[in-house]
Amino acid sequence: MSSIFLLVGLATSAGATDKPMSLPDRLAALRTTIAIDHGKIVGPGAAALMEAGLESQFVLIGESHGIAEVANFSAAFFEALASQGFTALTIENGPTVADALAKKLKSNNGVAGIAAFDKAYPFATAFYNWQAEAELLARVAKAAGPSFQLWGVDQEFLGSAKYLLDQMSDEPVNVLAKSSIETLRQQESECYKKAVESGNPGELLMMKVKEDDLYALQKLLTAPKEKRALTMLNLLIESRNIYAKNMTPGQGYLSNIQRAKLMKQLVAGHLAQAPTQRMLLKAGAIHVFRGYNPLGPGSREIGNYLAEYAEGRGQKTLHVLVVAAKGQQAQFAGIGHASVPREIQKYDGKSAMAGVLPFLTAAEESKEWSLFDVRSLLGSAKSLANGNSNVQGMIQGFDFVLVIPEGTASKDL
Repeated sequence: MSSIFLLVGLATSAGATDKPMSLPDRLAALRTTIAIDHGKIVGPGAAALMEAGLESQFVLIGESHGIAEVANFSAAFFEALASQGFTALTIENGPTVADALAKKLKSNNGVAGIAAFDKAYPFATAFYNWQAEAELLARVAKAAGPSFQLWGVDQEFLGSAKYLLDQMSDEPVNVLAKSSIETLRQQESECYKKAVESGNPGELLMMKVKEDDLYALQKLLTAPKEKRALTMLNLLIESRNIYAKNMTPGQGYLSNIQRAKLMKQLVAGHLAQAPTQRMLLKAGAIHVFRGYNPLGPGSREIGNYLAEYAEGRGQKTLHVLVVAAKGQQAQFAGIGHASVPREIQKYDGKSAMAGVLPFLTAAEESKEWSLFDVRSLLGSAKSLANGNSNVQGMIQGFDFVLVIPEGTASKDL
């Protein structure tokens, strides 16, 4: 037998006896650790994570909200990236409120400034009424320096109507529009009192206002000098539409589609002005997926949009999922009520995030933060998932998965 056939025979024999590694084995081999030490990311996995971040135009962190450790990790990651041109933070808040928070941060008011805004405009911000999240903003603003930008790319939050109307009232609008805005401001005050009494966010002006009243005001704002007021009114209208669908049985999917479209359009507006901007986005895990996410058929959100945008420019994105295996997270408890710490949501086979279960299993014996660099699994995602589309989607959707053994609920400011 010639040497070449002998080599082929040996290779075939070896291939017949060696079984491909299973997903649990692959994850066990990939698992490394990181930690936060004095505000910095350290540990065996830190170098790979940092290198991947520095190679990317956009770093995206997907989370389950209300966990202090996630905010601390995000702040530490941004601080490490800031020296390499990362000066923008993109958050799951509306653009008008995000601009207000940015002004507080740029005036060096830091956490105190955010707390003052939250007190003046309760429930206008999503998540940044929590101490750890406010500290994240302050740290990011300091690290980015004078070039700091805060991009809000979501609908305006349920309680934001008061702030939007106050800002519109300060704009140079015509007499009829001014009167209409003042009437809405009075209605907002009355609605907020009722919402506090009941705790029901559905009592806020965002949901109680008549659409016809908003559209009537829209028709009054036609002059060039009224453009800013009209922009804020349009955000109020679209935000109301998104929430109204979300609160209507059977309309949740349409609400998500409309919201995802708005997020893409808002970030596209920023990138049209600064196409090379390097930024970190922090949002709910579903939003951060590359490709289709598990929320519904054909659901592609801002994470996929940014991945495609970067790839089209010859750049990269880094998608990092951060989850806590157990512990507590802060959750909304009603208008006028403080957030409450509740047990961290448990994932099961029916959950939209069921694909994270193998990672939780691979990390369950460790008391350290477990980091999985899953980029090497992408080419074999289908076979490793063994028919589980959620697991396949997770491998395709994220580059790194960070599992925190126990989370701590964020506290109110």
